[in-house]
Amino acid sequence: MEDFVIVVNRIEELQSIQDREELERIFNKAKRTIVGGMDVILVREDRSGRQEKFQTFSNEHDFEEYRKRIFRLL
Repeated sequence: MEDFVIVVNRIEELQSIQDREELERIFNKAKRTIVGGMDVILVREDRSGRQEKFQTFSNEHDFEEYRKRIFRLL
């Protein structure tokens, strides 16, 4: 298994259209990654497609707090 990258631009887009199903799919895969011993990396993608890493989660508790913040906004 390898680290899982979440592009936060996509998360923001899914929040704006309130696509809970896709958000759950992404977050479930991310949680499985952490349980498997790998990291979840948050990146922001600019218009040219370049990704800038800004946060890494390596434990379930911290990731769950992030997940709660995302779903609280829906």
